[in-house]
Parts: sequence; C-alpha cells; structure tokens
Amino acid sequence: MSSAYLLVNAWREIFARVFNDADLQSNVSPDWLINPATRRRLKLDYLCQPVGVAVRFSGLTGKGRRRRGDWELLKEEERRDQTRDELCRRHGIQLAVIDPFDDPVKQMDQFLRVLSRASRMTALDGRTNREKGVSMDALAAAVQSANQLRFTLSRNPEQTVGTLAEAWRDREANIATSLQEAAAMKAPQPTRSQQRTLAQLACGRRIVHTHFGDGVVTEVSGEGVDRRIKILFDGDQERTFLASLLADKLEAAP
Repeated sequence: MSSAYLLVNAWREIFARVFNDADLQSNVSPDWLINPATRRRLKLDYLCQPVGVAVRFSGLTGKGRRRRGDWELLKEEERRDQTRDELCRRHGIQLAVIDPFDDPVKQMDQFLRVLSRASRMTALDGRTNREKGVSMDALAAAVQSANQLRFTLSRNPEQTVGTLAEAWRDREANIATSLQEAAAMKAPQPTRSQQRTLAQLACGRRIVHTHFGDGVVTEVSGEGVDRRIKILFDGDQERTFLASLLADKLEAAP
C-alpha cells in the first residue's frame, strides 16, 4: 500500500468519525461551485451541508497520488483552493483544506479552527433557533470527536494513522458488501440508456461511480449476467463489480 493511499485513508476515517457519517457527501461538485475563470465545476472531497463544513485534500493528483513539486502546478492548485474557499463562504460553507502529507496534529488543529468558525457562523445565521440548535449540537459533537482524535494523534502519530487507515479499509469493505447485496436483491433491469453506457465500457475509460467516485476501467470480462467490470478508483483502490449491478451507478467522466 502506498504511503499516499494510507494517509488519505486515515483522513477519510477521521472525517467519517467526526461527522458520524451523517449527511456526509463525498466527491461532490455542487451547482454553485463553478470557477469563474474557467467556467468549470470544482470538486469537494467531502461536504456536510447540515453543519456547513466541506473538505478538500491538497497536494494530490487526480489519481490520489502525491503531487510532485512542479511550481506552476502547485500555484495553480493554490489559486483553485482560494477560489473554492471564496465560493464556499458565499454559500455558508466553511472549507477545510487538508494536506494529508503534513503533520497530522497540525492539520487537525487547522480542521478544528474550521469547525469553530462554522459554529460561529451558524450562531449568526438567519435560521430559527430550533434549526440552528440542531446544527450547533452536531458541530459540538464533531468538535468533541475531532479533539479526541487529535489527542490520540499527538501521542503516537504513526501508529494512529496506520490504525485509522486500516479502519477505513474495513469500513469500505463493509460498505461495498452491503451495496452489492442490496443491489443483488433488487436487480432492476437496466434502461436502454444504461445498457448503452455498459456496452461502451472498455479498458482505459474514465468513469464516475455514484459512491466510490472517479476511476478508470481496467478490465472487462465475461458475458451476459456474468460480465464483470474491474475499476481502479482514484487512490489505487481496485474493485470488481457485476456489470448488471453497475447500470444505474456509473456515468462517463466529464
């Protein structure tokens, strides 16, 4: 397992615990998150709309690997992060930009500052006290969980990161199993449009999965109901699916 993959997985587990999986969207590009300079949508790694917090990993390539030190690329990424932050604030979202390769305690401190800012902004917004109370309670729980994780990281960073990464792999395996079992029970017939999408799948084709995000097809094997598709998702995680269960979960990457 690459160090980049391990570090990113550790942070994914951190966010899953902090937000308790409640209304936590991953790999999302909201309609309002459009770069005015390019007119292209920007991406958020996580968005928790009910508490007004989003997360973006920095320093990664499109395939989840560590970005090397090309000055122009780094400056361009920095400009996109600034634009992303400005657009998020306009829409009541506080953005945490996390560098998974930096000191995890330092990054947790930064994340905690974002949670605190979200709490202040929530207290001042125009919603009813009852609505704000729900968000404030969720933010308080998130802060408590984040502080506990920060304490554990500060005592033994390397071991804690490894433990968190392993926990995320277990979590993903459970999610994948549940999704496959649920889909197999329903097994709806794909529409003509979905059949065309499946027919066009070939090695090297970029796709977007509704749950696992961006990836590339690495293998297509079998026929009919036994047709299987292997997809390498950004971050070096390869998964195999029955084609019949992918029909309503895939779309071509933009």
